[in-house]
Amino acid sequence: MSDADALSSSTPPSSDDWAAKATTTVVGYVDTVRTATTGKALVASRAIVYFLVAGLAGIVALVIALVLLVRLVTSLTAFFPFIDDGEVWLAYLILGSLFTVAGMLLWKKKGI
Repeated sequence: MSDADALSSSTPPSSDDWAAKATTTVVGYVDTVRTATTGKALVASRAIVYFLVAGLAGIVALVIALVLLVRLVTSLTAFFPFIDDGEVWLAYLILGSLFTVAGMLLWKKKGI
């Protein structure tokens, strides 16, 4: 493509060139409609996908944090003489009690 062709394609059509004017007008309207409809749908679908990925990552992080918490409490309760090595029942009892109390307090705060 020569420089003259590139220059002529970037300049607006003259008043004699009604076909180029009509094409430019139609393309402009199509772009406007596409941006108004498809653009919003694309933004909405991207937001949904990002929130789903963030939610799934949050659930995975919560499960991993809970496993780490159980392991931490298990290692802290291993110092008691009545707990054999590797037993987790006291860690479950402690964490279960904490979560039960927290749930009861939140339920009471709910007002029912």
